[in-house]
Amino acid sequence: MGINLNAEVPSREQRLGSITGYNGSLKELSLLGCQGCLKNKSRDFQTVSSCAHVHAINQLAGLDDTLVVDHAPHGCAGAQICFTLVKNKLPVIPGRPPVSHAKVFSTGINESDTIFGAVEKLKETIRAAYKRHHPGEIYIAASCVSAIIGEDIRTTAHEMEAELGIPVQVAAAEGFRSKIWASGFDAYCHAAAKARIKKSEQKSNTINYVGFNNMGREFVAPLFKRLGLDLICLTATATREDFERAASSVASWGQCGSQSSYLCAVLEQECGVKYFQSHLPYGGVGFERFFLDIGRHIGKEGLACQVLSEEKEKYGPEIERIRRTLKGKKAFIAMGASFAFEYTRMLGELGVETLHAIAYHYDPRLDNADQEETVAAATDVKELGLDVPASVNDAQQVETDLVVRDYNPDFILSRGHDATPYFTKQGIPAMDVDIGLIVMGYRGLAFFGDCLAEMLHNTNFIRKLGQHYESPFTQSFDTAKAFTFYQEAGV
Repeated sequence: MGINLNAEVPSREQRLGSITGYNGSLKELSLLGCQGCLKNKSRDFQTVSSCAHVHAINQLAGLDDTLVVDHAPHGCAGAQICFTLVKNKLPVIPGRPPVSHAKVFSTGINESDTIFGAVEKLKETIRAAYKRHHPGEIYIAASCVSAIIGEDIRTTAHEMEAELGIPVQVAAAEGFRSKIWASGFDAYCHAAAKARIKKSEQKSNTINYVGFNNMGREFVAPLFKRLGLDLICLTATATREDFERAASSVASWGQCGSQSSYLCAVLEQECGVKYFQSHLPYGGVGFERFFLDIGRHIGKEGLACQVLSEEKEKYGPEIERIRRTLKGKKAFIAMGASFAFEYTRMLGELGVETLHAIAYHYDPRLDNADQEETVAAATDVKELGLDVPASVNDAQQVETDLVVRDYNPDFILSRGHDATPYFTKQGIPAMDVDIGLIVMGYRGLAFFGDCLAEMLHNTNFIRKLGQHYESPFTQSFDTAKAFTFYQEAGV
């Protein structure tokens, strides 16, 4: 199914068949997904998760010369403070403007507004925000409340665009549109593409990376430069010029299918920019396959092989040293849809066994129309024979806790949603891992392995901390079997 920029973005459940409930193995998960037979399992008990609305706003607010007007109650924008703090830690790129705080304005919909409407309040907020910051574009984030009361946000956006003379786009970021918070990334990609991407018939020697941030760019960009390609990062702080240049690139890839699939698919469909999705360049094996794909695509496979040989020789001894240090270690993983299985493969390269991998959701396919392409996890199963006990839950920490009790991991890798401190206080060494450019290639694998070895060098404090842990749960829960909740609920 192609991208339609003139319509609202369907949820990932509708578009891609994505799921949030599964237990079995990675091999079964990928095969069912490839065959179109993957079914979601519901739960009869579920804890709070994340929200697509939050993630649409934080991605939009990260763009350069932009502000977001959140047409919602104040609480819906409250979580953005953590994202503006992260944004200000991003490295400054020479020649670029300094990083600024994310700018998010809330219309503060209240009880009266839900009865009488809040369109005029929305207009007033847009005018006030523009007067204060004079941005180059404005995004209006729709919310559950604005959708329930039937606010005509799109007409308002057209009117304000004519009044202010700048692009004013709507992000369909209603939280109840999807149980998968990555649908918020799709809303961001859709709105940003409409505002910033202009079709180009020309091709330039550039390649696009779509992700959260550009940390690690200084290590990765030189590798593509060896192939004659300049790296464009469509990430936090990306400018309109970056998006316009991206339309004439020779290829794109994303940090993961969750955050990047939709925008990469738009660039492929609308601008003819090849989207590489089956091989993600993390760890040595992932980087080899990906870099060779790019080399073949631009007719420089021989040069790509030479670069790979040099990188392998440079970082091989360090990786081998780390492998000896980590030999015999066993891990448990809980993180985002793509990276859960990328890290499974990377741990294998370091000689670590993964006991179980939890993905916060699973996409059986991505947005581009090329039916020959498969998601990276399914490719690894097919090409590398990768398999591991696996499950899918949307950051259900109590469910994850029950799964962990079935294993005895030496450490846990997680990503976001406070999973790391949750397990550390139980006496299990845990690390909140990096994603994106920083863990790409042989250097990235060595960097990750070194961090892991350092964490495991002395776990005395964590083990002693675990001796004082008291479970907050009832005995009936503590003795429950993993997956009890959705086994009872059924398919």
